[in-house]
Amino acid sequence: MLVAFLLLGALLGASGGWTAHAQTLGPPPGPFAPYEAPPAGGGVDDAAAARMLAARGFTNVKVVRRRGPTLILEANGPRGERVQVVVDSASGAINGMKVIGFGDKRY
Repeated sequence: MLVAFLLLGALLGASGGWTAHAQTLGPPPGPFAPYEAPPAGGGVDDAAAARMLAARGFTNVKVVRRRGPTLILEANGPRGERVQVVVDSASGAINGMKVIGFGDKRY
């Protein structure tokens, strides 16, 4: 009986019938998945990074400096806090953010 089952499985697998495929599941996307997604056109320049932050609710965005593939920007956050944002220019992902003041005041 076992031989017949194995023979049937081999015949169906070879003829395009039943086949088993391994399914690999990665970790589920985290809460920062939208921020980690690469931009559609590849890397981002200074103006594209400023537009990306403005689209996320940041105002008064200015580029402070570029250090290799990293952009450092300052902006007012959606709640009015002044923040320094670190953006990876190769992927467009936000790598870090630090509150440096509130409104036009710096701490």
